[in-house]
Amino acid sequence: MTNQNQDNSDSFNERLDQAAQIYRDAVAGDVTAVQEANRLFEQLRLENPAHPLVNAYYGGTMLLIARDKTKPLEKLKWSKNGLKLLDKAVAAAPEDSLIRLLRGKAVFKLPEKHFRRTQTVIEDYTFLIDQEMRQEGTLEPEKYSQVVYDLGEAYHRIGRNKDAEMCWKRLENQTQDPEMQQLLSTNLQSLEGKPEIEDNKTESLSSMLVGAALAIGNAFSRWVEKEKKKEKAALRRKRRKNKKSRR
Repeated sequence: MTNQNQDNSDSFNERLDQAAQIYRDAVAGDVTAVQEANRLFEQLRLENPAHPLVNAYYGGTMLLIARDKTKPLEKLKWSKNGLKLLDKAVAAAPEDSLIRLLRGKAVFKLPEKHFRRTQTVIEDYTFLIDQEMRQEGTLEPEKYSQVVYDLGEAYHRIGRNKDAEMCWKRLENQTQDPEMQQLLSTNLQSLEGKPEIEDNKTESLSSMLVGAALAIGNAFSRWVEKEKKKEKAALRRKRRKNKKSRR
């Protein structure tokens, strides 16, 4: 590698690190950081469109933009584009733990009712836990605990109570954090007497088999149509109000 190429590579990596830090601020709720992260990753992707990690961060940023949007159609557009990039990044680098973590954490926040992507969370977090078991230290202890806890939440979300229980019991035996222990105890108590798989959540389970795209095309589009009707009704009321005020 020539000195010029090395300098370019170092510059790219430095800007990627900087953008990643801003992304973390955006995840924490900084709305200004969301827009800045989007700008930085957009530029990095223009320079290297096939870079899996850049695509993962950029996709995650799109989901953060969707989070802050108020109109359903805009939420849908940004979410679908973000998911597409995250899936592309994992397909390009399926063994990359950071990319798996980025997708898992981003998708975990999506409502199962509209997106049917909880199975993606389960896939990514199971991969990360298996990797940690094979090579200890892959994840920081705090991140590992959060992944195990969230995996339990993901299982519980789709009615797989037995799998949720296994995750939370495993973490209960490992964690020394009193607050986490109390939370796990409460969660485990809430599962007592429940079936291993809840019948009233089998629709979510079967939806995982037909794929997220079909579910988005059905459940989420129906929700969007409802929201569009609400927006139109609100606009009509506003127009009527304006007419009355002009009289």
